[in-house]
Amino acid sequence: MRINHFIAQPRFNRFVCYPDSFGHYYNDPSHSETRAAGQFGSYNWHIVRSGIGYLKVGDDTIKLHAGSGFLYGPGVEQIYYTDSEDPWDIRWVHFQGEGIGGLLQGKGAQEVWTFSWKSAERLDDLWSDLLSNGVPSLGRGEVRLSALLYEMISELANNAGNTQISSGSGQRNKIIAAAEWIRLHSEEFLTLELMAEIAGYSVSHFSRQFHLLIGKTPIEFLTECRILQSKILLVSTDLSVKDVSEKVGFSSSAYYIQRFRKSENMTPEQFRRMRRGSTCL
Repeated sequence: MRINHFIAQPRFNRFVCYPDSFGHYYNDPSHSETRAAGQFGSYNWHIVRSGIGYLKVGDDTIKLHAGSGFLYGPGVEQIYYTDSEDPWDIRWVHFQGEGIGGLLQGKGAQEVWTFSWKSAERLDDLWSDLLSNGVPSLGRGEVRLSALLYEMISELANNAGNTQISSGSGQRNKIIAAAEWIRLHSEEFLTLELMAEIAGYSVSHFSRQFHLLIGKTPIEFLTECRILQSKILLVSTDLSVKDVSEKVGFSSSAYYIQRFRKSENMTPEQFRRMRRGSTCL
């Protein structure tokens, strides 16, 4: 069974978010979608109410059950399908909106975001309201539709944002192990290619999965590890800033000072004086 609602663009074009279409699919063992990167220009959000379905992410297949969901940002490659023997019951909405990326903190922007909405049970009630609302009437109908969708997205962002499902325990373990290896070898000369090789993935796949799981790029994580290590040396030794930068793996002291200032809003020397109890100039 497939229920679809297609919505015309609103007359007022400054809504924070507005749906293109939304619906409810169930008892449909043939449901499958494949969209190439760049093909779909809206956000694509689903919640799974029962049954089983699957997402393809690179070489991995993610299995989804009741209480889970997924979100693709605009332009992201999409491959998902139901289990033919236990078809999923899903509710979905395609939407657009300026500022949504900030509300979702970039989730789904580079690769599909999977999550649990068990701590956001109100979502299902809000989705029922959306479906019952259907195609809006002129006048306040458009306002109501936009406000309802914004409440749904806010509910997701506030209550399901930190419950991301791993794209397979094996991959998760590899990424975490690679992050720990980077931390332990951060003072060495590390390239993105070497880090990806340690994890056993291509550079592009490793970068996407690392950012999805750790919340920052591999290079950002490496820089963070080096700055943290430098803080120990600044406080516990009398090494010059130049020597500290070399010991923790930075290519130059100037670059180290630049990255330290960006991270801490002060120079390494100011940090040293502050932590040693001297006046910070």
